Amino acid sequence: MNTVNAIYHTTKFWIVIVVLSLILGVLSILMGWVDRSGNLSHRISSLWSRCVCRWNGVEVHLSGLEHLQTDRAQILVANHQSAFDIFALSGFLPIQIRWMAKSSLFNIPFVGWSMRASGYVPVDRSNRKKAYKAFFTTIEKLKSGCSVVLFPEGTRSKDGRIGPFKKGGHLLAVRAKALLVPVTIIGTGQIVKKGSGVIRPGQVRIIISPPVAYGAGDKEETVLEGIRETICNIYEANQF
Repeated sequence: MNTVNAIYHTTKFWIVIVVLSLILGVLSILMGWVDRSGNLSHRISSLWSRCVCRWNGVEVHLSGLEHLQTDRAQILVANHQSAFDIFALSGFLPIQIRWMAKSSLFNIPFVGWSMRASGYVPVDRSNRKKAYKAFFTTIEKLKSGCSVVLFPEGTRSKDGRIGPFKKGGHLLAVRAKALLVPVTIIGTGQIVKKGSGVIRPGQVRIIISPPVAYGAGDKEETVLEGIRETICNIYEANQF
């Protein structure tokens, strides 16, 4: 992509973000007053994310939707390539999602207020007591029927390679009696790279794998490594 196109798409992205934040952000906040469960607000947030993708030339293709449960909550365990992972998943997964996000994001005008209205969970990793509270809040969200997305790498990949998985997902699944579902994301790292604000339109693939069987007595490292292996194999086999 040449410099002129890069400037055009990046400028367009930020204009879209600001306009949608003002319009749909307010609507999401209002829906939060109408429906305290956060379901209506999340639907607005989902529309927000779809518009961000479509209006910025990002095509999202899903496969494996038959592996999603529509009648119970699940923990979606995904690789993390880019900030666009969130737009793609939130905008195109046909289920109620509650995100766990850095507490500082909830202070952003309109965006953060909408996140609160949608019932998303603020996490302050620097405060053990607050992080512990967020863990139990997430369990309650799962028990109420809402699904949760985890990025066990803990951060976005710089070079596209899938990093080691941190602990936490298995314990959350055991406590909430929720399914663990591997989700492979391909292509978002080419749209916006970590450390860069340049937007490049492109295609994204989201591939959902069957839920992983596990037991309370299984070692968390073993369960997570099995999920990571599934995601890595699918990622390598579906590059475009």
